[in-house]
Amino acid sequence: MRIISGKYKGKKIFQPIDKKTRPLRDLVKESIFNLIDHSKKIDLQLKNANILDLFSGSGSFGLECFSRNAKKIIFVESYKLALNVLKKIFHYSTIQKIVRL
Repeated sequence: MRIISGKYKGKKIFQPIDKKTRPLRDLVKESIFNLIDHSKKIDLQLKNANILDLFSGSGSFGLECFSRNAKKIIFVESYKLALNVLKKIFHYSTIQKIVRL
């Protein structure tokens, strides 16, 4: 699992080892961000945006937004194993300055 675009492109993302958390696949993330970037019906800029990543799991969506210059990201996760992975990611990265968990 990796970040697909932006300033952290190619960086690997930790993920829970159990099967209860299914990370967003690269193809799905790519489709979402292509819609955001190229749709004429969606007027949204990720740069300096506030992002809410509900049911964060491994945090791949919020981390992708961070890589694309989002200003602030709020991750919401209640599953303990996934939450521990998110804490591990934030502990070892510069994202901790702009994140709420």
